[in-house]
Amino acid sequence: MEAASEEAASEDAASEEAASLEAASEEAASLEAASEEAAVVLAEAASEEEAAVEAEPPQAVMPAARARATTAMQIFLSFISMISLVFL
Repeated sequence: MEAASEEAASEDAASEEAASLEAASEEAASLEAASEEAAVVLAEAASEEEAAVEAEPPQAVMPAARARATTAMQIFLSFISMISLVFL
């Protein structure tokens, strides 16, 4: 009888260990899925941030662009005035 009870105890321990391993496996799969979802969310946030940066030029660029536009307009107007002097 002792052999039967030891065998039953051994089977119970094996089934508990199998259940524990299955639970650990499910938890690992759940964590992996959550990790992949977090990676997707982070990638989307990064692409949205890049799009926002590309859509709006930095404020430091604006004065330089304005200065170039002003210089180009002055050069254009000086050519126009030279041409008008030639034809007068």
